[in-house]
Amino acid sequence: MVDPSNEACLDFASEFFRPIREALLPTMENEQQVLDNLIQMWTAEHNQRVDLWNTDQREAAMLMAAAEEARLDREREAQRLLEIEVEKEQLEVEKKKPKISDFDDDVEVGDVITPRPSQYAILKLKNFEFIELWYFSPEGCKDAAKTSTSTMEDTFGISKVDDILTMRPVAALRQSRNVINDCDLPISDFFRAKNSFLVHIERASWPKKHINVLAEFFWHLENHPIRNRRHGDAVMLLYAHRVRRLWHDDLKRGTAFNISRINDNLMNTLNEDVVDQRRDDVLRKASHPSASAIKKPTDIISFHK
Repeated sequence: MVDPSNEACLDFASEFFRPIREALLPTMENEQQVLDNLIQMWTAEHNQRVDLWNTDQREAAMLMAAAEEARLDREREAQRLLEIEVEKEQLEVEKKKPKISDFDDDVEVGDVITPRPSQYAILKLKNFEFIELWYFSPEGCKDAAKTSTSTMEDTFGISKVDDILTMRPVAALRQSRNVINDCDLPISDFFRAKNSFLVHIERASWPKKHINVLAEFFWHLENHPIRNRRHGDAVMLLYAHRVRRLWHDDLKRGTAFNISRINDNLMNTLNEDVVDQRRDDVLRKASHPSASAIKKPTDIISFHK
């Protein structure tokens, strides 16, 4: 529809409208009155169309304004949701960023630095699993330092924890080829290793109850009267090795005992096993002397004439 506001009145005095004027003339006083009536009728109809046009334009403008406002609302909502999503992503990125803790300006390094065990040993502690004390001995820590390389730390493998597959550095999954069982450790290495072990299980956030009971366990072993016997240290080491491994197995089954309570009957049984084993070793060596211990006939001096 075209805006009728600028339309010009029809020329009713023209020759084109003569038939209409002549038809209306009998009802009018003169021809001028006919023209005036025709102009008045056109003007009234024109004004109606102008009013209708203006009404339509106002309604159309209102609809357009409402539509535009709705569009802007949608854009603002979409922008708001986008900003929320971007903020969430930024928070996730911030969470994943490596963080460095603060330090105390007034504290200096301690007098003793605890040797650092291998990633394999640390992972075992984090999973509350059994791990040989050798990993915490000076030799075990030296072995970890030698075998730990940037290549191994950057190479990842797959491990399974609680039925969940995770990616971990290969160094954290590989057992040392030089590991020694607790029962085969030199006694001095055993006691030094257990001290480092107790420090690292605390760093691995073991329950205080478990840390205390292990500390008592090692204290009782160190001061047990079995150590006064001939093979007492070997017996004590064998007891420590077998009992601690069994304790970890029972922890997984939910049937663990109080490891700090030393079972003297078991200790005596192990003492008999060690004594028997040492006696068997002596008899085996006696019945199979080495070649260097056997003298040749030419080496035997005869006193017969």
